[in-house]
Amino acid sequence: MANHLVKVKKKMSIYAKRRVHNVLSGNYGSVFKGRGMDFDDLRPYEYGDDVKDIDWKASARSRVPMIRRYVAVRKHNIMIVADAGRNMSALAPSGESKAELALTAASVISYIAQKNDDLIGMIFGNSEGNTRFPLKEGEAHIEGFLTKYEKSISPTAAQANLGTVLNYISKNFRERMFLIIITDMYGAASLPQDIIRRLRVRHEQMVIMIEDSELTNPTLVNSEVRDITEDLRIPAFMRKNRSLKNAEAKMRETIKTNTKHDLRRLGICSCTIDSNEHVIPAIFKMLEEQKHVKR
Repeated sequence: MANHLVKVKKKMSIYAKRRVHNVLSGNYGSVFKGRGMDFDDLRPYEYGDDVKDIDWKASARSRVPMIRRYVAVRKHNIMIVADAGRNMSALAPSGESKAELALTAASVISYIAQKNDDLIGMIFGNSEGNTRFPLKEGEAHIEGFLTKYEKSISPTAAQANLGTVLNYISKNFRERMFLIIITDMYGAASLPQDIIRRLRVRHEQMVIMIEDSELTNPTLVNSEVRDITEDLRIPAFMRKNRSLKNAEAKMRETIKTNTKHDLRRLGICSCTIDSNEHVIPAIFKMLEEQKHVKR
């Protein structure tokens, strides 16, 4: 069996001791209502209490109406929604594949959900269709969908189409969920806002954006570079052009800024990730920001 959770546990050891136990606890509970069934204690009946909670035997013994109190048990539904298009097999700025960073991000979210005893599932897809793993508990379940996702991404995979995945969720899921959307920078910029708004009625959402490597990335200056979506070779003279480098940097910054602004306007927190080293800090910062989002 793969060991994605083992790998991420090692990376999170410093963070886990300080923050992982409370970074999500209660922060995404606002959309879920209800009472747990674990008995806590008894207390005297007060005006307004539900008479169904009266413990008649305890009331007879004490000669005062007593009600049973319960521990609130919240098992949240966490659904990872991941881009599985061929674009994810391209490189990030660090030289690592975007798929590797996406897998690490999904592993971090899965680890946190597991620590909180939440239900977690995953849906990933591209223009050819979706693969769905139901909301369940268990390390074997998590390792299963992470391994399937890892194997699904290749340069020969179908083109990305995250809109079809989100549309599938909006039509087929009635239970409230916390959606963690993982895609690349351009995928996040092209998320269909009409579907995002429709999903917001029932679900809370966050977006993790994996950055693309620049065409002028200096670490690739002596390598052959191809555009993975169109399978076009990028000539070396273009990649060494200083004017192109400046124009590309400006364009990328504009896309990132506009995308984060559009998502924030919809009440959706997001983060950008450019290397495996920055996955955990970026996600934890995003989760902290989630506390202050107006719902």
